[in-house]
Amino acid sequence: MRFPVLILAVLLAAPLAFAALPARAQTVADIEAAWRGWMTTNGRGAGGLAVMHQGRIAHQAVMGVEAVGNAVPLASLSKAVTGVCVAGLIDRGRLSFDTPLSQALARTFARLGAPVDPRFPGITIGQLLVHRAGFDRADGGDPVTGQLGTYLRGATATRPSIDEQMKWVLRRRLPLAPGERYAYTNAAYLVLGAVIEEASGQDYESYCRNATLAPLGVHGAALDPRWRILSSYGGWRMPLADYGRFYQAFAANNPAIGPAARRWMMQPEGKAIGGGAYYGLGTLVRPTPGGGNFWHWGSWAFNLTNAFDGPLHIAYATFAVRWSALDVNIAVYMDSVPSEGGNARNELDGALGAAARKVTRWPQ
Repeated sequence: MRFPVLILAVLLAAPLAFAALPARAQTVADIEAAWRGWMTTNGRGAGGLAVMHQGRIAHQAVMGVEAVGNAVPLASLSKAVTGVCVAGLIDRGRLSFDTPLSQALARTFARLGAPVDPRFPGITIGQLLVHRAGFDRADGGDPVTGQLGTYLRGATATRPSIDEQMKWVLRRRLPLAPGERYAYTNAAYLVLGAVIEEASGQDYESYCRNATLAPLGVHGAALDPRWRILSSYGGWRMPLADYGRFYQAFAANNPAIGPAARRWMMQPEGKAIGGGAYYGLGTLVRPTPGGGNFWHWGSWAFNLTNAFDGPLHIAYATFAVRWSALDVNIAVYMDSVPSEGGNARNELDGALGAAARKVTRWPQ
């Protein structure tokens, strides 16, 4: 069995230089050309691209067996859905960024048992959102995805199973003190899924789809039927154009994120991860004069022959980016996982950004 892991990302590469006074108007087709060039250079045979400009879908393209408008799995791009959903609960007064889990998960602890680590109830919602809750996959593996292989030999991946996965988290000690430092894990966003269920009184999928996604014009979203177990940390599936619509939540003054949550999101204090970037509401953030750049990579690779559901073989990657100064969102899907090492991920980011900055004529 290949060890399952959801992977995130890299910092934005510097924009590529481009010649002044182009011989022709640059269009959104040049963004597609940059994407196709990267896909070909990196040996990606199938995938999709969606480009949004000023809140409208400007362009879509596919390669290989993909079809425009097909729903695709999102892996860790799902974390932003969870983050914005939590922000909505905060803006409605049901939670705060400082709410400890002793309050936010009181009924969950009563149902599943108290955490083994006495520091766990003191973890705050804000610490979970920015991956500073005390989990560390470098110390004993991710408390959630590290156990999926064993679990899925005897149980289905087609149910969210948030309670079952929460038990794995509650039974382990925290490698780090809450708030000590940034350490990206899926466990943090699983716990936020449980927080959403307790605060809303609804199941995670229904609440976030109705309260967060539908108001943004996203109507083709659901947890991936074969991988609903990934739920709040990696389970969403939707057309790339729908993810572009969702990512518009990060536009300044978009009502999907209220004033209090937006102020928190745009303040780097206590969130920095290096290079002038930090982690916010399920996505990375770099403040800019135009309102900020937002981005995230995701991937899911899993290979288990003797699973309860039958052979489980999957490998894909996703990428989303928003440049607020351009009011452009781009979402990408590919049928294989680029290496975390090397420059491939930065090169895609850089190529898309350079092409988007050159566009002089957008579709009306």
